Amino acid sequence: MRKVELLIKPVSYKCNLSCRYCFYKKTRELYPERPHRMDDKVLEKLISEAIDYSEGGICIFSWQGGEPLLAGIDFFQKVIELQKSYGKPGQVISNSFQTNATMLTDKWTKLFREYNFLVGVSLDGPEDVHNFYRVFPSKKGSFRKVMEGISLLKKERVEFNILSTIGKDTAKYVQKIYKFFLRKNLFYLQFIPAVDRRGEKMADFSIKPDQYGKFLCDLFDLWWNKGEPFSSIRFFDNILEILLQGKSSSCMFKEECGEYIVVESNGDVYPCDFFVRKEWKLGNILETPLSELFRKAKSQFGKLKKISPRECRNCKWNFICHNGCLWFRWVKNGKIDEKDYLCEAYKKFFSYTLERFEKLRDSILLGKSIQKNLEQI
Repeated sequence: MRKVELLIKPVSYKCNLSCRYCFYKKTRELYPERPHRMDDKVLEKLISEAIDYSEGGICIFSWQGGEPLLAGIDFFQKVIELQKSYGKPGQVISNSFQTNATMLTDKWTKLFREYNFLVGVSLDGPEDVHNFYRVFPSKKGSFRKVMEGISLLKKERVEFNILSTIGKDTAKYVQKIYKFFLRKNLFYLQFIPAVDRRGEKMADFSIKPDQYGKFLCDLFDLWWNKGEPFSSIRFFDNILEILLQGKSSSCMFKEECGEYIVVESNGDVYPCDFFVRKEWKLGNILETPLSELFRKAKSQFGKLKKISPRECRNCKWNFICHNGCLWFRWVKNGKIDEKDYLCEAYKKFFSYTLERFEKLRDSILLGKSIQKNLEQI
């Protein structure tokens, strides 16, 4: 058995919002004219081959965009039918769904609840912070529609978490953002730095390394709560994973990339959604076996992470970041052998927090030891 992870773009870059920091809409340069919804032939081939390739292991389908709600509810009912049809007895097949939540309805949330979809909602913080970047094409802010969508998810008791993107102009509001989430009883959080290029220069929304370092340190102080955090913040959880078990579930902290592949709406396959570029195309699901596509992702892309930039070779923090994220290494000047754009932010953060992370690790291990002793009595 093997674990198979797919990140699927059923409508490509198509979206009902026009977020100022969106990195994926430039994909239209590759696919300017074709219909932007995955057809049944591609969908069935994708699901059947993924399940077959897993040999009964865990199959994870992550649906993203653009905005995947634009594929329509009938599309995802078809997804479920195909997963039921091809799935093996006792096999775990999971679906995650990243959405801006502005188009959610009761029908959607009932579907998510019935089939245990894990939903990620893009919400950057309180209204003024969120609406700075996340707007409709009319330039109207999307905050109120997002909060309506969150209310529907809560009403139907759908499991969901929050993805908050932090840009140059919103990084200073860390306390305001974090306290807003706690007030709204939103405790499962991800914070993503907005970083991209526009031509030969960094995009104007890109957070600067010193800003991001300060943001992370300030966020940690708010989260720490004397060693008893109120919330789960994925970046912090990833570091605890490394201290507890020597590895992280996050691709940015793994020793190699290539554990998942990205499938575009026409079946084209890429090794990472940041690298949906002509030169990184691995093939097409209709033409190349899935096993070969995963092999290419590992051999042609995944091992690039092990190429150590000079600054990383003797860095004491390399056991955490493993040479950094390939995207953040490439984004500054288009060279994989450069150090991570956010390297200085991470160094500052790791130095500031490691002692407290180690205390939390020890507390977790002690708790496990106590539980084990109680079970033996």
